[in-house]
Formats: sequence, structure tokens, C-alpha cells
Amino acid sequence: MMRHSDQRLTIVQYAGDFREASQRLAAGGAENYRAQRYTVDYVEQLAASMGSVTTITGFTKDRYDVVLPSGARAIGAGFVDKWDASVMIGLIEQTRPDRIILRTPMLGLLRWVVRSRIPTLALLADSFQAHSLKERLKRFLTVRYLNSDVIEQIGNHGRNAARQLAAVGVDPKKIIAWDYPAMDKPGDRPAKTGAGGRKLIYVGMLSAAKGVDDLLHAAARLQKSGAAITLDLIGAGDSDRLKQLSQKLEIDQLVRFVGLVPNNEIIQRMRDADLVVVPSRHEYPEGLPLTIYEAFCSRTPLVASDHPMFLENIVHEQSGLLFRAGDPLDLSRQISRLLDDPALYRSLSSNSDDAWQRIQISDTWADVIDRWLEGNSTAK
Repeated sequence: MMRHSDQRLTIVQYAGDFREASQRLAAGGAENYRAQRYTVDYVEQLAASMGSVTTITGFTKDRYDVVLPSGARAIGAGFVDKWDASVMIGLIEQTRPDRIILRTPMLGLLRWVVRSRIPTLALLADSFQAHSLKERLKRFLTVRYLNSDVIEQIGNHGRNAARQLAAVGVDPKKIIAWDYPAMDKPGDRPAKTGAGGRKLIYVGMLSAAKGVDDLLHAAARLQKSGAAITLDLIGAGDSDRLKQLSQKLEIDQLVRFVGLVPNNEIIQRMRDADLVVVPSRHEYPEGLPLTIYEAFCSRTPLVASDHPMFLENIVHEQSGLLFRAGDPLDLSRQISRLLDDPALYRSLSSNSDDAWQRIQISDTWADVIDRWLEGNSTAK
């Protein structure tokens, strides 16, 4: 058997520039999202104990292939508008891997991995909705590839996401629910006694699938009803189109496009707001958004869509309020209800500690990788 120190490991991800993150963090820069330093440090430490460790990223600002000071190799495919499975496969083949970690369930990669017979860990943070015939076919093929013996283990972020894999036909013996280590907790700050104002905050990708359009339409309804709200949108994405939409809805004076913010500021910004909104539509392949953890830690009550991956993690009227995804009217009603009901507001803020405790998972991202590399796939 090949020794652990001789093996060549290749990690494949959709986006998230590993070179940029490593260099920024090494220079003392801030994390862009929760546990970014944790994952980068782990991969770079792993590079010291294996024959080679390479991270290949699809969407990067430019193409590159570098060996970092830690010895970890980073390759950027330089995709801008379109994913190209053939390019990614060519880059993977250049690394001559003995093992692969897939952090994205793209069908072209799954098909190639199964045919290549290279032992693989699928380490995901995805859900697999199937509303159309095309989506059902894609999910069918995804499940078939995931059940191949080449895919030795499948981790998914959060219990609901792991359960969904089993529900759609993935072998449950291969599935492990994972999470990042707790970096913060609600008990670090007191529960809120009420809304100090009417400031809403959204943190995440700015896109229609993430429900940002629905949030803007809901804000417009609230404004017309006389509610003096404000809205901060934190994140990058389709900001130009959304700014045009806010102008069309005549709410551009109350909406602030903040852009990207260091992750260590997010919980405090949520704390300073009166309500956190997580409006993802069902078609967005959520696992368990980190913003839900952060909202609980901030003790600021949240309103979230009824996305299948949020159910159980957010209990309506106990740990948050849920609205029908894609329905701005229902979203505006739930926002008004929460801001206008001091008792409900206090209750949700107080309950956030218990809600946070219920979604904690002992198996971490690194635990899943460690056990797989050592040949032990049993969950804790």
C-alpha cells in the first residue's frame, strides 16, 4: 500500500481562489467568510505530510499555477462566465493524483472521476432540487455517480443536506454530515430586548436565486405601507442589475450596497441591525448557509425562506420566521410581523442560543478528510 507521505492529493473546487486566500491570510488579511483561515491552514499543513497537495479552482480572476511557500500547489483555471469541465479535467490530469477531493458536484467531473477509477472523497455543501425534467435527470445521474465505489465517502454541510442525499438515493453508509468548527457562539453576547430601529441586513451572493430580487420587492412593499426601513446588502455579484431594480422600485435611497466585508465584521454588523434576512429561492443549491450560524450568534432575529435545507434548522416562530420562497408579499408580512411584535422579537433573540446548539455537528470538515485519508470513513 502506498504510504500517506507518498500520495498525491488533488482538491477540486468550483470557486474560491486558493492562491489569493493563502497570500492574503499570510499577510495578515481578514477572512472573506467563516472558517476560511481554518480550511486554508489545514490544506497547507496537509501539504507537509503528503507527496503533494494541489488545489484547482475553476473561477479565478486569472490563470495561474504556483507552488506556495507552504509547499501546497495552487492552480487557477481562470473561468469568468462559463464552467469548462474539459479544461478542469486536463488540469487534474496534470497533477497525476492518487486521490481526489471533489468540493463541487459538477456532472462532468463526477463522470470523469468514476471512469478514471481514482479514489475520491466528495466533500460538498449542496442540495439537489429537481423541479424540472432536466433537473431530475441531472440529479439521477449525480446520484448514480455518487454511488459508484470510486466515490468512497460523501460529506455534506449540515444534517438536512446529508439527509437529502440519502432521500434521493445516495447510499446512506457513505454519507457524513459535517460542519466547520465553532468560531463564535450566541452565548458570547446577550439576547436583544427589542428592535432598536427598522434596519434589515442581507449577507451573501447578490443574485436572483439567492432571493435578493424578492427582498428588494418586499422592501418596496414595506416602504409603500409606511414602514421606515433601511436595507444593507453585503456581498458581491449581480450588483449593477440590482441597483437598477432598486431605482425602478424607487427604494434606492433606503438600500445600501455595501460590497464585500471582512468576515470578522459580519456578526457585529448583524448585531447592529434589527433583522437578518436569508431569502434563498428553492432552486439555489443551499447546504446550510453560514449566515444562519452568524445570525444566531449575533442574537438578531432572522426571517428566512422555506428552502428545504432551512427547515428544521430554523423552526418557524421559535428560532426565526419563515416565508414562502419567491414570495415578496409573504416576506414583507413576516418582516413587519417581527418588527411590530416586541414579545416575538425578544423570544426569537432569546431562543437563538438553543437554535445554534441544535445545529452543531461534531464531525468537522478536516475530520472527514483525515479519516478518509487514513481509510476510516466512520462518523464520530
